Amino acid sequence: MPHIVIEASPPLLAAIPWAPVLQSLHLALAEPGWAALADLKSRVTPIAVALSGTDPHAQQLVATLWLTNPRPPEMCAAMMQTVSDHLGRAADTHRDASTWVQCCVFLREHPKVHYLKREWAAPPHR
Repeated sequence: MPHIVIEASPPLLAAIPWAPVLQSLHLALAEPGWAALADLKSRVTPIAVALSGTDPHAQQLVATLWLTNPRPPEMCAAMMQTVSDHLGRAADTHRDASTWVQCCVFLREHPKVHYLKREWAAPPHR
């Protein structure tokens, strides 16, 4: 059950068309078989206050990729790189070229026994 939680500075939050970025990211993670498309979940939350170094105008995109199923280290690294690549392209396309932007991806592996999920009216799995 991969979850991708993305925190974005307000200018990036407003500038990036998130729905197509997330859809493309989900397809890129599912296509090689790293995750079932219906299991991928992403959300974008605003960063209320942030500081990078001493630059009050710097912006951040910070993603945390949560995994509940064990995967080989190479697959985890490839999934992290895919998240970074998609966010990097989104930032490249929609940022102010003079503003410092940092994009970071964290990997969190979470034991499946510590994850509970309920669903209503779910789409059929393909």
